[in-house]
Amino acid sequence: MIMRLLLILCMLTATASPVYAISFDMHETTVAEVVADPEYYDGTFTRGTIGLVGTLTNISDKARISDEASGIAVDAKQSALFEGFEDGDTVKMIGAFYYRRTDEDIFIPEAILHWPLVDAGTVPLQELSDHPGSYNGKKVTIVGNLSDVTKSGMGHRIQVESDGKYVRVFYCGDTTLEPGTMVKASGIFIADTLYADTFGKKTALPFGIPGFSGLATVCVLLFALFVLTGVRRGGGKK
Repeated sequence: MIMRLLLILCMLTATASPVYAISFDMHETTVAEVVADPEYYDGTFTRGTIGLVGTLTNISDKARISDEASGIAVDAKQSALFEGFEDGDTVKMIGAFYYRRTDEDIFIPEAILHWPLVDAGTVPLQELSDHPGSYNGKKVTIVGNLSDVTKSGMGHRIQVESDGKYVRVFYCGDTTLEPGTMVKASGIFIADTLYADTFGKKTALPFGIPGFSGLATVCVLLFALFVLTGVRRGGGKK
């Protein structure tokens, strides 16, 4: 009976794929620190995920993350994680280090960031969809129509659409927004998916000025009002 319950639990766990958060802001660990004490950082039994900082090399063949004196082999099976990166880039890899796995130390990444983190600002969905490698491992903000939202684990799987282009978003938070709502999401873009740390309804002024938006529009209007007020006062003097 117990074995049957365990089997059912395993099947449910295997078929479910809930949203999980990637800790992008975790402490920076250097290659030298890991090489100096590999057993301490071994993820097999003791350590879990770490944020390993170093220089990315040999992306196309036996990838490594290195510093001036040493390096660690990197599992590059998830090729999408490496899109947009070049040999010599300074990166922060989020993942697990394994000591002497198959006779070699190896780091298995679940995310790779350009480091220090690059903020690409607000990117049109078409641009992001057509050129995902250009924004891989960077902070990105998108605006579009919420076309689908599904509860998953402690978060939500979300799809944002604009002009026929779609971007997938993972948001580890709560939301009551429904499809058809204009939304704004900001976070780290990893392998075609935006891991959003902020997500909500897009708020906008009921009017706009070409070439300006948001706070800039408000500032322009206030300045115009100030000038007009000054002109009227000046014109009333004799």
